Amino acid sequence: MVQYDYIRFLYYNQNKSKRAIAREVGVHRNTVTKAIENPEQRYNLTVERDKPVNHSIIDRVKWLITDNQVKPKKHRLTKTRMYNLLCEEGYKGSYSAFTYLTRQIEEEFNINSKEAYLKLNPIKGSMQVDFGEMVVMHNQVPRKVYVFCAKLCYSKIEFVIAYPYQRTEYFFDGLNSAFAFFGGVPRKVIFDNLKPAVKEILEGPDRELQEEFLKFKSFYCFEAIFCGPGKGNEKGMIENLVKYVRNNYFLPYLEFTDFESLNSRLLKECQQRLEKGIHKGEAWTKLVLMEEFLPFEEVYQYARITSSSVDTYQLIHVDRNRYSVPTRYVGKKVQVRIYPFKIIVSYKGVVIAEHNRLFGRDKECLNPYHYLALLQKKARAYDQAKVIQDWKLPAIYEEYHRQLKAHSQSNSKGTREFVDILKLTEKYGLGTIGKILKKLDETGQYSYQAVLSLLRCQTECTRGTRPLAEEHLQHLKIGDIKTSHLPLSAYDSLVGEGGCAL
Repeated sequence: MVQYDYIRFLYYNQNKSKRAIAREVGVHRNTVTKAIENPEQRYNLTVERDKPVNHSIIDRVKWLITDNQVKPKKHRLTKTRMYNLLCEEGYKGSYSAFTYLTRQIEEEFNINSKEAYLKLNPIKGSMQVDFGEMVVMHNQVPRKVYVFCAKLCYSKIEFVIAYPYQRTEYFFDGLNSAFAFFGGVPRKVIFDNLKPAVKEILEGPDRELQEEFLKFKSFYCFEAIFCGPGKGNEKGMIENLVKYVRNNYFLPYLEFTDFESLNSRLLKECQQRLEKGIHKGEAWTKLVLMEEFLPFEEVYQYARITSSSVDTYQLIHVDRNRYSVPTRYVGKKVQVRIYPFKIIVSYKGVVIAEHNRLFGRDKECLNPYHYLALLQKKARAYDQAKVIQDWKLPAIYEEYHRQLKAHSQSNSKGTREFVDILKLTEKYGLGTIGKILKKLDETGQYSYQAVLSLLRCQTECTRGTRPLAEEHLQHLKIGDIKTSHLPLSAYDSLVGEGGCAL
């Protein structure tokens, strides 16, 4: 560089000729010319250097690169893995020589060329939505949950809620929950090509939509826009939100108990973000007032409807789990409405059972009150009945049951009478009936009639018996009222003479 700088100094500053500079510096005149004509001071390769070590693998590398492009992203080979495979096949070149060759081939086939994008201004009243897959710990075992994420493009407000699956009922419930949180229905909603919404991807932006999604969309009248396949950049806000939720809410792994507590926590996080969020110097709470929403007056009610036959154990089978119904519906075919977190069973339009929805497989939800009528007929099965063992009644119930059987001198009779007592708990609660059983146990009274009598005394005989206030009695001048009393003998004349006593 010193010689290069001196040549240019002599030529431009001292106005010497190339011949004189070559003689003075001791270099060829071509070297002087290169120094004068090359102000960037770098070496220019005019002839491609021969790379004999790469000649034998060119066809192999071309095949690896082109084959890699047609594979799914998660199954593609990295350049490091390609290089290791070639080394196992006998390649002697360095990693840098290999990557130089791959760059040349990728440029030849126009592979990995980057796409140009335009910056867009967000539209008021538009929203992006998507599901994100998260991992939680349930009883020290990793479990997947799916978080529905929604974000307003203009005000940047976020909403998230977790579900066990990505099915239609959860998709609609997530949208309804987002509308309720934002206080309105966005005019434009940008989706990925989710199965609950898209039945088939057609050419260009056209989509064949699911029938249920069309009903949902027409109910709220928003415009649905779907991203191109593999075009995550078209909904970059929601992609970033999914990453934010994973990094800030689910890492390290949360200890999962149930979806109610998890969603309560997520809602609290969303509310705190709403109160503290700022975009370009403006608070989110102020920006949301500038959004252009459609009115959110009614909620679209959606349930997945199916039918099921009640087996001899009073159970219906739904999504590989079992739910109980009352005894009288054994053998009947019932309708089941499946909501995100509950199951409603009806027969001929009348609701006969309601359960919290079970997640997983081979689980049972048994309502003990569905089996009490059957237990009265099959009293000897009481102690072994799974529904009773799972009920885990307070200790006073077990003690009173034992005393009932002893006093009636019959296990079956005592059990039937105890089942009648259990029926009262459906209306009055285990706590109220339990206190009555404790009082009767202290006085040694063991019967259904004794329980019913004391229950009526507590619930009916105390109505309207509050004493009047002293001030009210003085206002009515109760002390000034005088009454006359007839002797009891006067009533005897009513029997003997058929008259009346005045």
